[in-house]
Amino acid sequence: MSTTELYSKGARVWIPDPKTVWVGAEVTKFDGKVLDVTLEDGETKTIQVSSSDKLPPLRNPDILIGENDLTSLSYLHEPAVLYNLQVRFCNQNAIYTYCGKESQNQSIIVSGESGAGKTVSAKYAMRYFATVGGCDTETQIEKKVLASNPIMEAIGNAKTTRNDNSSRFGKYIEIDFNGRYHIVGANMRTYLLEKSRVTFQAPEERNYHIFYQLCASAHLDELQDMQLGDQNYFHYTNLGDAPTIPGVDDAKNFQDTRNAFNLLGFSEQQQIMMFRILSAILHLGNINVQQDKKDAEASFIEESDPHLVTLCDLLGVECDQLSTWLCNRKIQSMREVITKQLTHTQAMFARDALAKHIYSQLFEWIVRQINKSLASSHKIHKFIGVLDIYGFETFEINSFEQFCINYANEKLQQQFNMHVFKLEQEEYVREQIEWKFIDFYDNQPCIDLIESKLGVLDLLDEECKMPKGTDNTWCQKLFTQCKKWKHFEKPRLSQTAFLVHHFADIVQYEVQGFLEKNRDTVMEEHINILKASQYELVAELFEEDKSDSKLKPVAKVRSAGPPQPSKGGKQHKKTVGSQFRESLGLLMTTLNATTPHYVRCIKPNDQKVAFLFDPHRAVQQLRACGVLETIRISAAGYPSRWAYQDFLNRYRVLTCSKDIVRTDLKTTCQKILENLVKQHSFFGKGEEDKFQFGKTKIFFRAGQVAYLEKLRADKLRACAVAVQKNVRGWLHRKRYLQMRRTALLLQKHGRALLARRHTLFLRRTRAAIKIQKTVRMFVQRRRYQRTCRTVLQLQAHARGTWARQRFQLMRKNAAATTIQKHVRGFVARRKYRRSMVAVVKSQAAVRRYFARKQFKKLKIEAKSVEHVKKLNVGLENKIISLQQKIEEMRRERATISTKQVDTKELTAQLEKVKQLEGTVLAYDNRVAELVQKVAQLQQENEQLRNEKEDITTEKDLLKLEKDEIVEHLNKDNIRLKENLDKMNEYIKAKEKGAIEVLENEKRLLLEEFTAERAAYQRLLKENARLEQRYENLQSEVGRMRGGHTRTPSNVSLGSSRSDATLEDGHEEDVGYGSIRSKESVHTKLEDVKWEDKEGSPGSDMKSDSDLVDVTLVLKLQQKLKALEAEKGRLAKRLEDLEDEDGTPTEDKKNLKDAIRLQDLEMENSKLKGDIVRLRESLAKDNP
Repeated sequence: MSTTELYSKGARVWIPDPKTVWVGAEVTKFDGKVLDVTLEDGETKTIQVSSSDKLPPLRNPDILIGENDLTSLSYLHEPAVLYNLQVRFCNQNAIYTYCGKESQNQSIIVSGESGAGKTVSAKYAMRYFATVGGCDTETQIEKKVLASNPIMEAIGNAKTTRNDNSSRFGKYIEIDFNGRYHIVGANMRTYLLEKSRVTFQAPEERNYHIFYQLCASAHLDELQDMQLGDQNYFHYTNLGDAPTIPGVDDAKNFQDTRNAFNLLGFSEQQQIMMFRILSAILHLGNINVQQDKKDAEASFIEESDPHLVTLCDLLGVECDQLSTWLCNRKIQSMREVITKQLTHTQAMFARDALAKHIYSQLFEWIVRQINKSLASSHKIHKFIGVLDIYGFETFEINSFEQFCINYANEKLQQQFNMHVFKLEQEEYVREQIEWKFIDFYDNQPCIDLIESKLGVLDLLDEECKMPKGTDNTWCQKLFTQCKKWKHFEKPRLSQTAFLVHHFADIVQYEVQGFLEKNRDTVMEEHINILKASQYELVAELFEEDKSDSKLKPVAKVRSAGPPQPSKGGKQHKKTVGSQFRESLGLLMTTLNATTPHYVRCIKPNDQKVAFLFDPHRAVQQLRACGVLETIRISAAGYPSRWAYQDFLNRYRVLTCSKDIVRTDLKTTCQKILENLVKQHSFFGKGEEDKFQFGKTKIFFRAGQVAYLEKLRADKLRACAVAVQKNVRGWLHRKRYLQMRRTALLLQKHGRALLARRHTLFLRRTRAAIKIQKTVRMFVQRRRYQRTCRTVLQLQAHARGTWARQRFQLMRKNAAATTIQKHVRGFVARRKYRRSMVAVVKSQAAVRRYFARKQFKKLKIEAKSVEHVKKLNVGLENKIISLQQKIEEMRRERATISTKQVDTKELTAQLEKVKQLEGTVLAYDNRVAELVQKVAQLQQENEQLRNEKEDITTEKDLLKLEKDEIVEHLNKDNIRLKENLDKMNEYIKAKEKGAIEVLENEKRLLLEEFTAERAAYQRLLKENARLEQRYENLQSEVGRMRGGHTRTPSNVSLGSSRSDATLEDGHEEDVGYGSIRSKESVHTKLEDVKWEDKEGSPGSDMKSDSDLVDVTLVLKLQQKLKALEAEKGRLAKRLEDLEDEDGTPTEDKKNLKDAIRLQDLEMENSKLKGDIVRLRESLAKDNP
């Protein structure tokens, strides 16, 4: 495979470009020395090639663009990696989601420069694990793991010039999982908090977010007594002149932080105390340290300084002591103590050192509390660690922080290189292929320069121990001792700086401040004042290690004497560098024991614009974070790997079908490559190892897959030409056949048209007879059909009339039947109702004796009335008939009268008529009597009707009364049932309540015991604080007696580190350490004046024995004895309760429950009997 073949016409290459770093091009001509290419924008360019090394890098095939694994690219070089990242970032918006090996501890190492997204990536990873590692319902532990993020961002993140939310510390979070892979806890480790940011910020930068959140929420009621205000009012939050961040609401973030504190179990008192300490730091920065006009080497603080008063009130310390020791220091030898005043600069430095130390201690305490809240009580099966650590940093002025950060990145880069190399080696061994050692950049010499003996850190620690050690002397020692290292270099133009060749870049470090930051010192007097604070949390922050500060009972007071020297000699606090080196070692051990995953965060642009890709910045970061070096390591081996099945599926076009053996894919792939070697001279001279066959994969050197892709493209292009040829021939043949078929079809249709025309002519000439026949037949058929329709209509009407008549007859018969049925039913129902009425009346008469007697009487009277009614009906009929006769007679009489007037012949008849008139008059009288009698009968009938209505009304009232009684009994029955149910529930609740009362009593006793034990611990802590306060008062008394005197107080352990912080012209005082004696020096008990009951430090003191508050000590001892006795009593009570949980008490309880159950059953049976009796009574009333 010659160079001419690779750079033939059509090959795609990368050309350097000043704007986009690299630009794509296509080769148009190459004759060995001149390369003509066409850029993507159409521009033509000619490149002179002096040697094969000067040829532009080749581009990868399109199939490999956007690969998840960069090492799978055929050509591994800078433009290929940069373009692949650009495609994934801008076009695919894809992230890397490989999860690693299962059933192993995992570590995710997030790195990158400031603002590249390390913290956000780590946060999203934690959120993902909390989501997929949770149960069906989100539990409290997942919420707590996520809640730690806003807290750590508030106290550990700040705005820098390159990032609005930059993490100023490193952290490693272990998320613990149980056997079912559910989150059960977490643990956090922090590294190298940037404490200097508390007291100094560069322009356009801010302090930690929590300070601005407090200032923005100063209006809250719980923060009123902290004397907070606008953030511009405080010195520590206004140094960078950038108090606000666009789009960030500090007040809202403060609420989120408080919610996170609540979720993690921080009590309200703890939160308020934390905010008091943070507010105290702000007020500490505003304390006005003034230079003494009389003495230029002295300074002072006015006692009326409002910030000093507020600071002491917030921390619970003495104002006069703090103001004194902020401007003075104590130099202590074996037998004497010297108090020396500080200059204005030294006092300001001591103030800032105290602020940084307070914030650092509070930060570590919060991390410990978070770890306590996230601690798991379950067995931890596996864990996933997320490391969010600072990336490689280089600025115009680099100091101790940048040195430690870059040192950590060197260690991580070494671990990364070894991990990648190890994976490559394991892959080659697993596939059983031959391979040679890959030479890669090893940064071990750079690490040795930093951490080996007589290295940078070792010389730094040694210089910190020297009494007169300075940054300049340490720098000169570096020039002398480290010049043998290749990675160390001395600058040409500076005597206070040194150069280190890191893996990413050469960094120049300024030595100014290295010793001070490495010592991390604070004056012991300041610590003693804070340890004597009246607030428990403040004193707890500055307690010594548990190994040194375990609280012990108060010992007997002995007489004062000279302090005894420590048996162990001087004890030095570990420096920041040594601590950081040890923590890095532990971190590397943890990472090596897990499966690491590396997340390299690349910042696409500096304008913070979404999906804007700046190639210059991207390639700069790729070079700095070692990605290109890793790719070079991979390219030196076999970066391209294909599984046999995938290789066959992709390149089967390069072989014949007869060479393919489906059952032996490895042999088939070997035949494919052997044929390619024979046909295309696949190897050049000395290039026989361009590929190797493993157990499951084929391994190719860099560029071989691209060449295979070229051969495949050529074969597919040749096949495409053959296919096109055959297709074109087939298309022309098809077109000819189509034209032939079309011509034959046209001829066929022409002949058919002529035949149809002739047939139509013959058909017309012979169709006349058929038409006439058809017309005649149509006329006759229509006439016949009309006649048939008429007959059918007549028949239909006749049949309809007959049917309707029959229907009417049937309907009448059915109606008569229905009427008869209803009449018979009515008669039967009336008879039935009468029978029922009689039965009901009989039953009512039996039930109500008096009602029956009255009812019978009324019934008899009712029957009399019916008889009178019948007589009345007969009389009425007679009266009507008589009236009719009277009318007839009247008409006759009128006729007769007319006839008497008309004729005289009727005179004789007139007399008869007169007689008839007398008879009529008698009849009239009789009729009047009858009418009067009828009226009387009607009146009596009306009276009987009214009496009957009264009886009916009374009957209805009796029925309503009976219904009310029945309803009342039913309600009583229901009420009794409900009472019975309530009694059953009440009994069950009482039984359950008794059990709960016993459990609550047991729990309360345990809580009382725990509270007493906590009170005992608090008293011990209070005792320790009082002892510390007593020592501070002794120091104060000694200082008031004179600046140069002997003192019986304990010698400070940390003066060696505090003295070294103050560098000035008085170098003779620097480095005199002070040692705390292991045995406290006190006065004898016999020398104590027992008459002095107060024993206060402010009383008239003639000797050192008067300083001891013996009364307080005795009271504390008595209180401790009382607490011990109470503790024993509670322990005995707890044992009794545990004994009471045994079998005998349980038997008694079961016996009582049985007796109570019997009583309830008896009461229940009694209630059931009452219900049965009520039901029987109702049944008697309602038969």
